[in-house]
Amino acid sequence: MKLSYGKMNKYLLAGILAVGVAGCSDSDKAEKAAAEEAIAEFDLLSLVPADSPYVFAGSRKLPQELSEKILKASAVTLNDGSLRAELAASGADTDDAGQEIMKLVDAFLAELEGKMSVEGLASLGLPINGRSLIYGLGMLPVAWTEVLDAGKVEAFLSRVEERSGMQAEKLTRGDISYRRFELDKLVGILAVGKDHLIMAVLPAKSETDMLPLVFGETRPEKSLADTGAFKEFSSKRKFLGYGDGYIDLVRMAEMALGESQGINAQVLQALGASPKELSAACQDFVKTTVQSVPMISFGYTEMTNQKYAAKATVETSPGVAGWLQKMSAPVPGVGVPNDGMISLGMGFDLPQIRDGIKAMLRNFLETGKGCELVNEEELAQAMQGVDVAFNPMLLGMGIKGFGVTVNNVEVDTQTMTPKAIDAQILLAAADPKGMFSMAGMLSPQLAQLDIPVDGTPVQVPLEGLSPMAPPTFAAIKGQALALMTGEKAPDGIDKVLSAPAADTPPFFSLSYDAGKLFQTIGPPMKNMVESAQENSPVYQSMQNSYKSLETAAGIYTKFDFRVLGTEHGLEIDAVVNLK
Repeated sequence: MKLSYGKMNKYLLAGILAVGVAGCSDSDKAEKAAAEEAIAEFDLLSLVPADSPYVFAGSRKLPQELSEKILKASAVTLNDGSLRAELAASGADTDDAGQEIMKLVDAFLAELEGKMSVEGLASLGLPINGRSLIYGLGMLPVAWTEVLDAGKVEAFLSRVEERSGMQAEKLTRGDISYRRFELDKLVGILAVGKDHLIMAVLPAKSETDMLPLVFGETRPEKSLADTGAFKEFSSKRKFLGYGDGYIDLVRMAEMALGESQGINAQVLQALGASPKELSAACQDFVKTTVQSVPMISFGYTEMTNQKYAAKATVETSPGVAGWLQKMSAPVPGVGVPNDGMISLGMGFDLPQIRDGIKAMLRNFLETGKGCELVNEEELAQAMQGVDVAFNPMLLGMGIKGFGVTVNNVEVDTQTMTPKAIDAQILLAAADPKGMFSMAGMLSPQLAQLDIPVDGTPVQVPLEGLSPMAPPTFAAIKGQALALMTGEKAPDGIDKVLSAPAADTPPFFSLSYDAGKLFQTIGPPMKNMVESAQENSPVYQSMQNSYKSLETAAGIYTKFDFRVLGTEHGLEIDAVVNLK
């Protein structure tokens, strides 16, 4: 089979407040020791060249109960066939090569229909929580994942081939049977060993030389297991071995500049890739820039049957990290746990952001002198544009951020329109009274409203703007302006103004309660599904959305997501709580 391809395309604060600090410490030490032991015993790391540009390793099995919950949540659109239908519709206009790929994907998904469960996957020879490894031979991926029964996996792949009408060349190598797919200058490999499913993309030119490396018959001169570098990487970041990894941007830059060695250089040469010739000044500029952002790391930092937490970091130099830490500003309630249905917020220090961007552009001007990639005139214009964007009027407002929390919404089941809203908005600014006065441009009534600065709530006359507007109250205290609607207003408005700020203020924070969200929008969605014509596209789409929300509400409770600057760089934290 021949397919024509185009282009291949503060860290989580998990401090647990326990009664005894010693007990918490012992638990952390035990978990760290278990992670280090699992990584040290993960034999597949001996396959990975020490200079691989990217690695993802799941050296520990996810907890069984957690795996079952996640599988159930992701199975809705697969089991009912709706995902296949959506993909078929989206790929209807693709070229011949695209149609061939769509056939293969459709056949694969068809085999999974009704089997997204422990028993169903086992019937295909697959576990729900097998250990796995993905790494790069140069830019090209190799993946190993555990299987339960090699014979069942082989039969599964054969059925996919038959259903798709696409037959691959079948070969054997020792105890491994594999399928070979021609992909222009590349070759796709899909192999089944005794305990693993192996997938790889290789240069057609060097397939014979690289297959022994892919199948583990030969080992790299120096592997991650030899150096212990991956164990050190995960331990330093307090990852737990359930799925840790990185993208090494320095290695990527070396390949782009033609300075890579070993297997990375061999792959580029086999692909016929010719690094762009750059002047010495440009090479120095690229290297200096990449050293400021050398790596992207990701991994799990907490894992139980009721909760898991993950962290991804764009790791930076200390200088860049120091700037990122100054960019955010504390905003009451933003990034702090709450009981709302949905909440989101941002905190930012505009002068620091302006100065940081200008400093970065100045650095590009300085380090990029003589580099043909750097347009000094454009950079100078960009610096002027920064001053225009962050003008004195904007900075004079003293805006520091905002937080919005929706506690509850009563929705009309027939029209999907809200009948009552319990929500609050907080705006942090140097002059919150002055900020509110700007609302006077919207309504003369708002312009005449005088809000005391001692936290006393005042009703806001929004009827002139919208007859449907709910009763709303405003209050100001310190550098915070709060607006509140619902039954608790205005009694709860002081709590909004006095909410604590996060220890490490995030740039952005989002959280939502899956159960509360479904209780609010589930009934009207169900009503709309039942009133739609059963065979219409709208019916199917709404039914799928309803089922997905219903399933998620039965499994998950709270999702929390934050983006923040720390001493390590730009961090993205996600915490998911389950029932």
